[in-house]
Amino acid sequence: MKRLGILILSCIIASGCAKKYIEMDIISSYNISSDNWYELNISIIVDENIASNKDVCSKEIIQHIIDNDFHSTRFSFDTNGYPNKVTVDIFTSEKNIQAGKKAYSFEYVTKFNTENIEMQNNIKDNPEEFKIQYE
Repeated sequence: MKRLGILILSCIIASGCAKKYIEMDIISSYNISSDNWYELNISIIVDENIASNKDVCSKEIIQHIIDNDFHSTRFSFDTNGYPNKVTVDIFTSEKNIQAGKKAYSFEYVTKFNTENIEMQNNIKDNPEEFKIQYE
């Protein structure tokens, strides 16, 4: 019986039926900046199991941005500082990327400081002023 289980598992793995884990990484990014405002817009690929818990996944993405530790992309926060707003589209497979089928999207936002436009919140220095809004 044990051999049968091992044989079945081997056949599944060999046939490609076993699902491959997708490591979180950036697919694309662009930013919009002005004198006192910097918005970062990114598309991310992430494993479906991680994306299924939106809150945990979204917080992990924001932490990766702050830590600037994505595998394929390094941001130049020394130029514009840390973002004042982040918009993220999440995909769970290459097939979904090609089809434009997002798992979900969110924005990490804060209020614009109209009293002192030179002093805006950013995601690193003022995280308590930000909230996640799902689209």
